[in-house]
Parts: sequence; C-alpha cells; structure tokens
Amino acid sequence: MNTPDFPRFTHRPWIFPAIDLRGGRVVRLVQGASDAEMQYGLDPLEFASKWVDAGSDCLHIIDLGGAFKEPDSLDHVIDIASKLKLPIQTGGGIRDAETVERVLSQGVTRVILGTRALQDPEFLKAMVVEHGSERVVLAMDMAEGRVKISGWTEDSSLDLASGIDFAVDNGVRTLLLTAIDRDGTLSGANIPLVKEALSLAEDKGLLIVVAGGIGKLEDIKAVLDLNSPALQGVVVGRALYEQAVDLKEALELVKNYQSSK
Repeated sequence: MNTPDFPRFTHRPWIFPAIDLRGGRVVRLVQGASDAEMQYGLDPLEFASKWVDAGSDCLHIIDLGGAFKEPDSLDHVIDIASKLKLPIQTGGGIRDAETVERVLSQGVTRVILGTRALQDPEFLKAMVVEHGSERVVLAMDMAEGRVKISGWTEDSSLDLASGIDFAVDNGVRTLLLTAIDRDGTLSGANIPLVKEALSLAEDKGLLIVVAGGIGKLEDIKAVLDLNSPALQGVVVGRALYEQAVDLKEALELVKNYQSSK
C-alpha cells in the first residue's frame, strides 16, 4: 500500500488534530484518567473528515482502549487511513511487532510506541531498524518530572533527560511529549517542560511533537514562540471539539509563522 509520508512536507511545525478512540467512540480524557471521559461522537471517520475538510494535512489518532488493555479501535484507524489517504500517526497500546506491522502495512504513516518500547529497548530498536526511524515515534508522557507508562498509571525509571538519551540510543528521531497534568484541561501547554525538552532535543538532533493543554490559539503561539528547530508539531484535541480553537485559524497561524521564518 502506498502510505502518505510526513517528510513530504517542506515546512514544519504542523498542527495535529487529535482523535481519541475508545470502543470505537470519539472521546477525550482529562489528565489521562480512564473515568474522566467526555464523549463526542460515534463516527471516527466523520470527525477525521471534518478536520481534513478544514484544511488539515495530517492526523493524530490515539487508541485509548488499547492503552487501557480494553478492546482496541485499530480497525477504525485503518479505515480512516484507507479512505482519507493522508499522513496519520497512531498509538495507544501498541506492544508487539505484529500490531506495528498491521497498522503500518495498511496505510498508517507512523506508530507511537510507549510502554513496551520503554521497558524493552531491544523491541524499540528492532522496530526502528525494521520500519525506519521516520515511521516510529516514542511517547514521552511526563508527570512530576517522570516518564509514565501503562496508560500513564505507572512510573518508569526515566526522567526527561534520560528519556531523551534512551530515545537517541535506540535510533528514535521523533518524540511525542505529553504533559499529563495539562492533557484535556484546556489550561495551556506546560511551557517550561516544552522549552526544556526542545533544548535537549536540539542538542541530540531529535524532533518533538508537543501535546497536552492547548486551549486557545495563544497556547499554540506560546509554543511557536519558543522558536525551536526541534519543534515538529502541536497536537490539538479537546479545544477543537469544544470550538475553543478554530482549526482553520490554527493552520493559518502556523502558516504565518512559517512565512515569517
């Protein structure tokens, strides 16, 4: 299958509209809590098409069911990839080589790996070697200075700096940095965390996708204003669904940022 490729874009950063799935439903969680779910709809393709019609050229789809070891929604992810044919990154409970192969062979551009990858560096390294560093993203889910795993419920042995070193040592080129305490809250990005991560990433030759807390256009601008070459994109989720951020305006903001470089 001919898979759309992120590197075909000549500019970055990108806006990643987020679609979180649980049991095939489109939902959002607050701070990753499984019992703090807000439901937005029953048709993931409808939402994906809405963001594409608004001008988005990529999507960020997370399978929360997979992350919580519930029935997964990967069929919905693959359906979106096959019908919309644009770059999609997906993650959530992807813990084995067979699942990585399944999604990457059926139109998804890149996978986001978390718990298994952080616990088993040989697995992570093997996935990077087999599929290429441009198709594997490592999740760096942060709370209280630590990288969290197992659906954000357990502490790993890593802090931000050692997590970035771990990524480099295993061939990763792109990190998804999520501020768990801000995720789904609309309270703004954790700028000190983002700034530190971008600084460390610049020194290591990594790229960062920032997630967690975007609640208005000014929050996206605050991330852009860090002016880091390591910034690959910003994930926007709940703010789109609750119309606190207009996707067309967010895309225009990034376009103007690019043209001013």
